[in-house]
Amino acid sequence: MSSPKRMYLRYPSTALGYRFLAACLLFAIRASSFSLPSRIPPYRYSIPTTHPQHHPQSGRNYHWQLHSSLPPPNGSTLPPNGSITNFRRQRNNNNNGTPYSAGQPSSPGWKQGQLETLVSWAVSDKANRPVMREYEPDALWLWSQWRGTVLSLAFVPVVLNMLVGIGVDRFVHSVSESSWPLLAIPPSEDPVIQQLAGLNAVWDYQVTLTTFILTFFTAEAYKHWRSVYFTTRAIQGRINDICMLVTMGVNKEYANSEASQELVARVTRLIRKSHSFFWAATPTVSDGLADGKDKHHAPQNVEEHEFGPMLLTPEGLRGLANVGELTHEEADALLESGLPPTQYTYVLMEWVGLYIMEGLDLELLGHGSSGKPNNGLEENILRQLTMLRGEYFNLGDLYSGRMPLAYVHLVQVLVDSLLVLAPFSLYSGMGSLSIPLTGLLTLFYKGLLELSKSFLDPFGVEGYPGQNIRVDVLVSELNFGAASRWVVAAKSCPPSNISVPQNDKRRRAVNGQNMAGHE
Repeated sequence: MSSPKRMYLRYPSTALGYRFLAACLLFAIRASSFSLPSRIPPYRYSIPTTHPQHHPQSGRNYHWQLHSSLPPPNGSTLPPNGSITNFRRQRNNNNNGTPYSAGQPSSPGWKQGQLETLVSWAVSDKANRPVMREYEPDALWLWSQWRGTVLSLAFVPVVLNMLVGIGVDRFVHSVSESSWPLLAIPPSEDPVIQQLAGLNAVWDYQVTLTTFILTFFTAEAYKHWRSVYFTTRAIQGRINDICMLVTMGVNKEYANSEASQELVARVTRLIRKSHSFFWAATPTVSDGLADGKDKHHAPQNVEEHEFGPMLLTPEGLRGLANVGELTHEEADALLESGLPPTQYTYVLMEWVGLYIMEGLDLELLGHGSSGKPNNGLEENILRQLTMLRGEYFNLGDLYSGRMPLAYVHLVQVLVDSLLVLAPFSLYSGMGSLSIPLTGLLTLFYKGLLELSKSFLDPFGVEGYPGQNIRVDVLVSELNFGAASRWVVAAKSCPPSNISVPQNDKRRRAVNGQNMAGHE
């Protein structure tokens, strides 16, 4: 007859057995829910605050206080009172919004060289890295990668869940009456193994459900990432279209005049700054400042995702004015507009449209040698401006509706519960071999889940840097296209040398006069 002590350790229904199983279960839950990015304090997207439909001052108690003025540099023709006014936002004590909501920190800690770094970021026209992490198709190269892969995302949960599997193996060996070799399958008639086999039957159903839902979830998350990426490219495309149309539409009679050159330079400059301001106001840690070689120029008391908004402060605007990217009148007008810095993008867009309309009225744009207006050019330019506005808004809408909470919560619960039960469910049919198999399943399922979350975080704000879209590359590419490509192409166009018969010239002149008489 067995001793009482032996009977106490034989079945997991005893108090000691349940305590050990409960400890293993708790450890498995902690292991499956742990991931490296989740240890980083998350910063939820504040993109809707840059969306004009979600005005930061709407429904909140903001007030702005004048606290200093910045004089214009030497040689400026501004009157004495034409200074750049520095606004400091002070939030009401009852307001619990994010510190980013108005696009500028309340008290930035400037470091030496930081202003120059921000200005260089805004005016750079040379990309020094790809827009996202590129891959090589070689299998050996792919296996050697770590950063930004599922290996780095799921490494800690894999190790912890394998430790749980080791604990289950040691426990079952200690309480079971039977004995078997290390890599052998446990005997099915053992009472402990029979109880674990019943758990495995339920676990098999959950594997099928979790696999289907997680696969679909990953596909939807990747679709969101692609939508964000192509929206960033669409923004670039609309701005390039505007610059190309403006340079093409310059009246040939005034092509070399100072007025036409000034109009083209102003329009291309402001539309470039509109793009830079948009990305400066967008929360991101993939802007080349928070994740680049100039990270040591980061502000002292500002989070990584708030480096960009520092460009929209009065100091940042002054730096842009000093290098000729803004005039001091324009910087002063931005600050005195009464709009928060997140709206400066749309202010500059409005100015571009007004300057283009003025150029059309003055016949600097859209008029040929016959003096007849080109209405198609005007309509096309204005359509591109409205499409650009739509693309800016689309990015905010993509963030706001990227994925419902209930959907993400369900997938998280399914994956975590599947991985928590894996060490217990697999043991009855695998024995000690369930330990590496548990690690492999954790790598696949947890890796897919974390990869999906990284697709939903295309700018790394929530701690997933592997799949980032690099904003500094977008800014540099657009700066080159808007500032150089189309302007230089128009100036370098050789004469067409197309001869028009004299009769055709006379007929066109008469038709032009007749049309003018009818008007």
